Amino acid sequence: MNMIHTRMWMRLLLTGIFVSLTSPSLSAQPSSVTVTLSGLRSQKGNVMVCLWKQQDKDFPICSDRASFQHVTVNPTAKVVTVKFENVPSGDYAISAFHDENKNGKIDRGFMGMPKEGIGFSNMTQEQGRPSFERAKFTLDGEKTISLSFMYL
Repeated sequence: MNMIHTRMWMRLLLTGIFVSLTSPSLSAQPSSVTVTLSGLRSQKGNVMVCLWKQQDKDFPICSDRASFQHVTVNPTAKVVTVKFENVPSGDYAISAFHDENKNGKIDRGFMGMPKEGIGFSNMTQEQGRPSFERAKFTLDGEKTISLSFMYL
């Protein structure tokens, strides 16, 4: 009788190991990042939002070439929400700019300062140009990030 119970437990254990090894883990499932952008001074132009996976020479200049994912939307209100889908777990950063004249780039004024609105994850006004390290956050499940545009 004892041998029957041992075989049964061994089968259950092996089945459990097989299932755990062949099933995708919950943490490996793609997530989404929702970004709420506020502080738009107008509803003119476009808003480009970029999701970055790593430091890049172009960071934080939002573009379709350098970022991991990007979204361009036409703002219809002073608050804009975008969502990045199917994002694997890891470290990311967000950058955004309000392209008011739709020329596809950040216009600059005196001393190279941006004339259009900019925003970054983990942004504070006194920090200056952010690095990926300062702007990064860890994604391990659904995440909502709030950014407020800054106009210099």
